[in-house]
Amino acid sequence: MKIFKCDLHIHSTLSPCASLEMSPKNIVINAQKAGLDIIAITDHNMVENGFYAHELAKETGTAVLFGMELQTREEIHLLIIFDNYETASSFHRRIYDLLPEVENDPSYFGDQVVVDCDDNIVRFEKKLLLNSAQISLNDAVFLAKQMGALVISSHIDSPNFSIISQLGYVPEDLPLDALEVRKKENIPHLLPFIMNKGIPFVTFSDAHYIDDIGKRITALSLNEPNVEEIAKALKAMEKMVPSNDG
Repeated sequence: MKIFKCDLHIHSTLSPCASLEMSPKNIVINAQKAGLDIIAITDHNMVENGFYAHELAKETGTAVLFGMELQTREEIHLLIIFDNYETASSFHRRIYDLLPEVENDPSYFGDQVVVDCDDNIVRFEKKLLLNSAQISLNDAVFLAKQMGALVISSHIDSPNFSIISQLGYVPEDLPLDALEVRKKENIPHLLPFIMNKGIPFVTFSDAHYIDDIGKRITALSLNEPNVEEIAKALKAMEKMVPSNDG
């Protein structure tokens, strides 16, 4: 087994709230500079730029997984992460159809740009990606798990768009693989709101800007850099205090 440094929460130019410097090419280059072994591109309700990041990283030592940060009907953010683009894209199409038909206003929200391996603009996504998909938390988690995804509840110590801010607690029977925190010192304060005390904690950068990539990571012992191995490692962790290395 090998220790893999993971940052599984990175936004690209396809997220309107992210810097336009966050092209797949720049993300892969800076992930290498940060010494990361595994990354995931997790744009809001979208997976498309992950394809280009994965292509770019084939010749590097960094593995790229395919993800999105899904916003449920309850305005809860979930990291949904797949091994292959085909399955991720299939999941994305189901979620995309559940987003409101609201057009993005780039002057207010920011551009939503698909960018290829050479930093060329492929297209602008017109539908606003910052809205909630009309799918419940339970249905989103179970659908993602049924399709083989890793499911992590995003930034649960955030006052907005987190499972605790929106529900007030983490249900015991929700099959989450992990809970993401921004600050490990917040974990003791969160425990009373988490019904399943054995669920592991992780921390990732939630990078919207180049310099943030790899600022928060979780190190995992894996045989291979894939979703199945990550899920096994997380199950073995139980009450983990995440690393803030990087």
